[in-house]
Amino acid sequence: MEKGDEKVRKTAGENRGNIIEIDCVIFNFEDDSLKVLLVKQKENQGNVSWRLANDYIKKNETMSSTAQNILERYIGRDQFFLKQLKAFGYSSQCSLREDISIGYYALVKREKILNETLCEDAKWIGIHEITGLNDKHKAILDYSVKELRKNICSSAIGFNLLPEKFTLLQVIRLYEEILNIEINKSNFRRKLFQMDLVNDSDEKEKDVSHRAARFYSLNLKKDEMLAHKTLDFNFYYKSIFTE
Repeated sequence: MEKGDEKVRKTAGENRGNIIEIDCVIFNFEDDSLKVLLVKQKENQGNVSWRLANDYIKKNETMSSTAQNILERYIGRDQFFLKQLKAFGYSSQCSLREDISIGYYALVKREKILNETLCEDAKWIGIHEITGLNDKHKAILDYSVKELRKNICSSAIGFNLLPEKFTLLQVIRLYEEILNIEINKSNFRRKLFQMDLVNDSDEKEKDVSHRAARFYSLNLKKDEMLAHKTLDFNFYYKSIFTE
């Protein structure tokens, strides 16, 4: 726990109030792997652990503005998809009261990440490689993955993790990675075209050793992509985590 965090908790305990914390699961898709941003945390004994990106709601801030500030601190700009999950209760370390965490998850395109100076304080970790989170952050991560998996099967929000121009194979690998399934590539491509979901950009890969794939872009306006376009992929998926 950081010293600043401990001070906030002690102050809250003295005032016998509930701490409200914002915890963000920040997803990124890179090298065919779904990754989460974890932040280094130094504990009192000098041990180092990793946690989700988070902060406490400060005076004159809202839940939404705090979540936005967390993303901008680590990502560097406001071009990301951000969605509130729900409230999580957890035992306070300084009183008998229950503290409250409001969970969010964010989807970030690799090409939009401007803050590259995170090597000491934060790192991207593959979803299958995450270990050692405390119970609260593990519960928030598990819930966010379930929500992400449900939502990419019924909307186009998963494209927030892809470049502006992408190949169909990148789309397939994104869905396979998040849902932990193997997709029938021909059927999936056919469904994308039937939904009129992608546009041919009339460009191909360059300087590749294999047959150059065509690039596509999303055939939706931003607001439709984030909220209003309903899809139905009917996938049956398995647990993404390994025990």
